[in-house]
Order: sequence, then C-alpha cells, then structure tokens
Amino acid sequence: MTNRLDAVVSSIVEGVRNALREHDVTFEEYRKGFKFMMDVAEAKELPLLMDLFLNTTIVEIQNRQAQGSPSDLEGPYFRSDVPLVTDKIKTMPEFGGTPLVLRGHVKDTDGNPVEGATIFVWSSTPDGKYSGFHDNIPVDYYRGKLLSGAGGAYSVESTVPVPYQIKNNGPTGALLEAMGRHSWRPAHVHYKIRKDGYKDLTTQAYFEGGEWVGDDCCEGKLTDDFVIAETVEDGKHVMDIDFVIERAA
Repeated sequence: MTNRLDAVVSSIVEGVRNALREHDVTFEEYRKGFKFMMDVAEAKELPLLMDLFLNTTIVEIQNRQAQGSPSDLEGPYFRSDVPLVTDKIKTMPEFGGTPLVLRGHVKDTDGNPVEGATIFVWSSTPDGKYSGFHDNIPVDYYRGKLLSGAGGAYSVESTVPVPYQIKNNGPTGALLEAMGRHSWRPAHVHYKIRKDGYKDLTTQAYFEGGEWVGDDCCEGKLTDDFVIAETVEDGKHVMDIDFVIERAA
C-alpha cells in the first residue's frame, strides 16, 4: 500500500531540491533561507506565509472536484462565535463607510432552494481592520451569521469593505518586498455557508473594477464567478450572489 504521507512529503522535498539545483543556490543563500524560516517561526507568521503562497493551490484542487459554487480563501480572520443577525450587521458610525446590501439565494446542485442554511459573513472595517483581531474592535461588529429563509433567500446590510495590506512589517512582508511584490488584498466580503447534510462552502466576493482585483498578493479570486458589478439602489451598494452548495457524501 502506498504511504500517502511519504509520497506527498517526498514530492515537496524533491521540488525544493530541484529549485535549489536549477538556480545554483549557494551555501550562504541556503543559510539565509534557513534563518528566514527561523525568523518566520519567531514572529509567529508561519500561518501567514503558508496562506500567502499555498492556500490558493489547495482551493484550486478542491474546486476541480466541486459541483457547487467555487471556493476561495478563508483567510485568518474567520470567527464562529458571532451573533445571529437578521436585517443588519453592526457597524461603528465613527468609522463611516458606504452602506452595502448582501443578498441572494442558497440552492443545491439541482437548483432547489435550501432553507435554514447558516451563512457566516465577515469583512473589513472601512479602514481595513477585522473585528475580534484588530484594535480591540468587538467581535460582533462587521461580521455575523444569518439563516437562509423562504426560497433560500438571504439579505443583510453592512458597509463596503476596502483594500488592505496583509501584515507587512515582519519577515513575510520583507520577503515580498525583496521579491519585488506588493502586500495588498482587494476589497472583498467573506462567506462561509453551512447546512447539515451539505459540504461547507467557503468563498469570497469581490467588486468589479476594484483596486488589486486580479493582482491579489494572496492570489485570491480564482474565478470571476464572484466578481460583482457595481449596483446602487437607494444610495446603497448591492452585492447580489446566489450560492450553490452540494450534498455531503
């Protein structure tokens, strides 16, 4: 029987070895890389580094086998301990922000509405922070969970998020700079949809024409399915998305 762990690890190691051979990496460069990994561990940035370079690859593999809506990055800021909301997610007036309506339907792969699905929604503040992680912003702001209702419909109001930089003052940011890359993510809204008997769907939605869309430092936006054209109704921006979830095996 094939040892899957040995097969995967051996392939990863051989891939790294081939890169070292291809570029004639010197011992001094190797030691600098070794020290960099120690710095990443000391700065507690290993999850950031892994997500930055590898998360989208796992999502691509998952999407190849998916029958429902495409997945996207979850990112490091998901929280399950969020309030149940109905019509509006709590925001902070002092932060300002443009009202944003998130609405649509949840369906199964046969096109049938799925009622009672839990939809987790979270996004940045109007200045690019995340509640429950940054500046002591309480976890019940700029995030929540709602239930799909009759016909699988959902609707909730929040504010328009903004592009922001991932942590760039540590070794990961220094690596990006040395590589000649930037550390910006486009404005986006996160979704995670759960329903008993169905596979979880974790994805993101983006704003058509938004800065850094198509040039995400984390290589998000794997498809254009959830790049949404700007629509404004009664002074509120609208992100209208239907999600398709598939039954668990």
